[in-house]
Amino acid sequence: MNEEFQVLSNKVIKYLNDSIVVARMAHWCVEGSNFYEFHLMTDRIYNDLADQMDPLVEQLRACGFMPKFELLKGPGIEFDHNDCHYLGELVLDYVMALSSTISMYSAFTTKYGHDPRLVGVGNQLQSMASVVLTDQYLLQSYLA
Repeated sequence: MNEEFQVLSNKVIKYLNDSIVVARMAHWCVEGSNFYEFHLMTDRIYNDLADQMDPLVEQLRACGFMPKFELLKGPGIEFDHNDCHYLGELVLDYVMALSSTISMYSAFTTKYGHDPRLVGVGNQLQSMASVVLTDQYLLQSYLA
């Protein structure tokens, strides 16, 4: 596979993992009057996203990609606030970055669709996009 494949693979794994970590930290650290509702929503989001990691990495490995541990160390941020709105916006930022990366990667798999190794990656990205857009909608609805 070419360099663009490597870059996109690194990005999608990094943003997926960062989204999982931030959603999980928001789930654990939230405080305030909407605690329970937010707690349940972030639980759903990080589980939704975590369920996508293994199938994605397996598809990428089938194409010759080897993920590095540094991709999985998380974003390395500290929360300034523990209120629902702030944490919701933070999780939304990471989920939107993931969504954008999935779109770029999907365009790549379409462009190189003649390579049968990318069919599985493209299918996994389509499945992921649906999950990520649902989670993005939940966050945006919550914050509205």
